[in-house]
Amino acid sequence: MDREAIGTENIHAALDALLNLPPLKKSPQLSAFLTYVVRESLAGRGSLLKSYTIATDALGRSSSFDPATDAIVRVEARRLRQVLQQIYADPACPLTVRIDLPLGRYEPSFRQIAPAPAGAPPASPEDPALDGVHESEQRYRALVEASAAVEWRAGPDGGLTQTFGLSARTGLCDTNLQGFGWLATLHPDERARIEAQWQACCQSGTPLDATYRVRHRGGQYRWMLGRAVPLESADGAIREWVGTMADIDEQVRAAEALRTSEERLRLALSAAEMMTWDIDPATRHVTCSDMGSSLFGATSGPLDEFLAMILPEDKPRVLATLEPALRGEGPYDAQYRILDHEGRLRWLSARGSLVPGPDGGFRLIGVACDITSRYLDPHRTGGQRMSA
Repeated sequence: MDREAIGTENIHAALDALLNLPPLKKSPQLSAFLTYVVRESLAGRGSLLKSYTIATDALGRSSSFDPATDAIVRVEARRLRQVLQQIYADPACPLTVRIDLPLGRYEPSFRQIAPAPAGAPPASPEDPALDGVHESEQRYRALVEASAAVEWRAGPDGGLTQTFGLSARTGLCDTNLQGFGWLATLHPDERARIEAQWQACCQSGTPLDATYRVRHRGGQYRWMLGRAVPLESADGAIREWVGTMADIDEQVRAAEALRTSEERLRLALSAAEMMTWDIDPATRHVTCSDMGSSLFGATSGPLDEFLAMILPEDKPRVLATLEPALRGEGPYDAQYRILDHEGRLRWLSARGSLVPGPDGGFRLIGVACDITSRYLDPHRTGGQRMSA
């Protein structure tokens, strides 16, 4: 039954009665939520109800509210649905108009109901199988809301039929997003690639797993992880697609910053003729950066193999600082000579310290610098060439 048949006054009366019931009376947040969406709907603005307007107009959030990072509206909507369901499930409920908040949208629905007669027994339970489906659906919705993910559904051809949360992120109405309208929200650099990948998935029935940037309501693009799986009919044909979008922007940017930092470090080490290394004290296994190939002919191996390249007269001095460092008794600091894997004499300066490792143990990490040129420079050595 539509709202015109019920009457605006009756709906307002039902709202007032709901707000005076204990479950809502003790929750100003839910009362404000319900009051706002009902009044906006009765004013003809129900289709405009979005997370942003509910958060800022009803729940006290500031104008900087971002539904992509703050799930308050989805969480409160879920709570409100549960409270309304409990109220109307009570056999003693005196209300004659039912107000619900349908899943997937914030515009309320209204329905005329008959109050239960006095002393009536509780309503008989529904089909247990249907109860199980409903409970599973509720759990799934709660999981999506808690993860602040976007859920969507598409037809066999890939055109979107429903979205839950995408409108709040992009600022576009559901009508503009449905079908293939959502492609307009993708970054221009990824639009053609994702469209082609999605079409290939729809033709082959292969699940989608893709990353791409989506334009949010503020105009900025954020990285999203999109996944979808096909649901098949009894005959094996695809009935629909169910998918999610998860915001992974922070992870992507952090990974990119790490790659940039590592590349800068690599270039700096290369320019300074330096090598990074680490030693596992438990296994005495050495791992070093690429420069290890030019010095030792390898970038990993047993510690004894690397120590064997040190000139015999320098090795005691190296071990005197290395072994205590491996036990955590102080830093490692040594200058020494090696015969590299091509038999050339090299001078190295190495420093390191013991640090906790990711597996709960410790590792001795440090850097080594090729300082051979200092001893071969006549301006530094008085014209005398250092030798073994």
